[in-house]
Amino acid sequence: MDVTRKNFKEALGVISSVLNDSSFVAIDGEFTGLHYDSRYMPNAFDTPEERYQKLRQGSVDFLLVQFGLCIFKYNGKSSKYTVYPFNFYVFPTPLNRHAPDPRFLCQSSSIDFLVSHNFDFNKLFREGIPYLTSNSARTMREEILQKYAGQGVTIPNKEPSPAFRTPQAKGPIIIPDEHKEFINQIVAKTEQLLKNNDRTSLQLDPCNGFQRKLIYQTMETKFQTKLIVETKTGEKKERYIEITKATSEEDKRKRDELKMQADLDEIDDAIGFSKVIDMISESGRLVVGHNMILDLMHTLDQFSCRLPDNLIEFKNMSHCVFHRVVDTKVMASTHPFKEFIMNSALNDLHSRLQDNPFVPPSIEMASNFNGYKTAENYHEAGYDAFITGQCFAIMANFLGTFMDPPKHRVSPSSQFLEPFMNKIHLMRSLDIPYLNLNGPDLQPSRNHVFHVTFPKEWRTSDLHQLFSPFGSIYVGWIGDTEAFVSLYKAAEASMVMKTIKKGENYTVTPYKNFKRGVYPEDNAEKERKIVSPPQEEKSLTVAEMDKANIEEPGKRKRRISSLEADAEVAVLMGTVAKRKKPMDPTVAPFVSRKGVKPPLPEVTEEGDPGVEIEDKDIVKEKDEDKVKEKHEDKVKEKDEVESEHIGTSKKVEEEIDNKEGKKENLLTEGTDEDVKMFEECESW
Repeated sequence: MDVTRKNFKEALGVISSVLNDSSFVAIDGEFTGLHYDSRYMPNAFDTPEERYQKLRQGSVDFLLVQFGLCIFKYNGKSSKYTVYPFNFYVFPTPLNRHAPDPRFLCQSSSIDFLVSHNFDFNKLFREGIPYLTSNSARTMREEILQKYAGQGVTIPNKEPSPAFRTPQAKGPIIIPDEHKEFINQIVAKTEQLLKNNDRTSLQLDPCNGFQRKLIYQTMETKFQTKLIVETKTGEKKERYIEITKATSEEDKRKRDELKMQADLDEIDDAIGFSKVIDMISESGRLVVGHNMILDLMHTLDQFSCRLPDNLIEFKNMSHCVFHRVVDTKVMASTHPFKEFIMNSALNDLHSRLQDNPFVPPSIEMASNFNGYKTAENYHEAGYDAFITGQCFAIMANFLGTFMDPPKHRVSPSSQFLEPFMNKIHLMRSLDIPYLNLNGPDLQPSRNHVFHVTFPKEWRTSDLHQLFSPFGSIYVGWIGDTEAFVSLYKAAEASMVMKTIKKGENYTVTPYKNFKRGVYPEDNAEKERKIVSPPQEEKSLTVAEMDKANIEEPGKRKRRISSLEADAEVAVLMGTVAKRKKPMDPTVAPFVSRKGVKPPLPEVTEEGDPGVEIEDKDIVKEKDEDKVKEKHEDKVKEKDEVESEHIGTSKKVEEEIDNKEGKKENLLTEGTDEDVKMFEECESW
């Protein structure tokens, strides 16, 4: 269902009636652009804070112009989902000259992309649904109340503001000479109106704002309470003044009160689409998206309040608005799904989930809703939300096959979904696959990563030649003259600075030293916020967590621990570990979907890199002192692992003791080990 200003109230009524009984909702957005400056392009080695700042500064000045919402309601008797897809056109048309008049950016490639998928820009600009954030609406209400209080209208629980006295109280009116003839003509017409008993009102010709101000002041001074003067807007947005006779002071007061209420109602209408976001938030329903970090950031920024300056506050804000979110791209990139899914792009993912071993659920469209029968609507926000919800339902139900006995459906509130809860996919990130909205982010070791500067003429092949003594590398370009270089063999990192001498036209700096230059000592507090160690917190049971969220909805709570309360996840992971075949150590860890790239060491939940060595004969020829030193370093790192991740610690210790460098299958039973399940993240 396409929703515009014309049928918005009707759609709002439908959403209100079905949302609280729904199972979950899926969302999607379409934008006027993605990145307006190369400085804000994502880099493979961004920290979570850096990535947030890039998106906040480089993306939110574009506009979300189409919002897809699909409500999924499960019927236990028929074992079917009834779906309610909405495709909203949203545009911030100013309510009046005091309302926000946003400026926004457009990116030509994004506009061309929307046009190629039949986006209707005429419908957007002519019939787009307006919106106001709560702060903007509050400010406008206060201005209206102050305005009418100054005109003598009684405001409940509010004294008239001295800043809004009538013009008579401010002294004599000074009319510029060039406007005196204009005002005299208006006064003459008004006097004729008062003498003519057959006429009750006079409509003046459209004029500019300064002339309207002079008219108001003159009418107030010369005629006082005999007239009611109002500014109105014509069909072509022209503004004019209408003068009406007032039969009495009481009549004028009542007219002013009605006009004030009409202005307040107009603001309520101008809140527009923000009401939909408020309803989703108040319902507490699970919100599902695909690769949804931009959808989430734009939704919060446009319809709730401006994005905060740092990542920690953004997480708190996100949790206050949407308590539970799931990103289907995170699910598709994780065990047990990634074994069957080669491409996690939305359309490809949806197509793959229609075949074995997945079983699509039965879905029917609600009455008065047009169905989506083909993929012709791909990249229409409503359709994308619809298939995103389908993908989630299919993957959630697939988790039920690991239970004993198997379940054909897994509820959105099931603890099976806890490993995926409140984790948002990070695009183009090699070692931090997701942003954790509900706690500390992953902190992978980057001792094998170096920052390199070089002439503009250099290409990837030049960097490969520079680092050729250390094997394969991955190059993460920052600009034309700088890049991050990651070693495939992390154990060789200590030899880089000893081997590569500083050249006349290039520099090589360890990642940690480079970051210290970016965040000097006087910014130490900021750096600690960017990379803060996990805090020890008491794990909550499901009942305690739900109670806490109800009692204190604005306070972010830690999700339940897999070891303590997540029984279904423990069963699932145990079953996966039993069914999964041992990994062949001769097979490469992964192959990029855009070509072969040198992989990075795997990252555990605690952020320790797993060292990978390709050839066992080379390992045997290593000097025993180096092996011992390496073993001691690993033992030291192992001691820092938190006690709640016992299963992970055991696997890390087994990998350390394996001096032949065999890559272990790092699946554990009963732990939230989903970080180890990620392959290289896709580019857009």
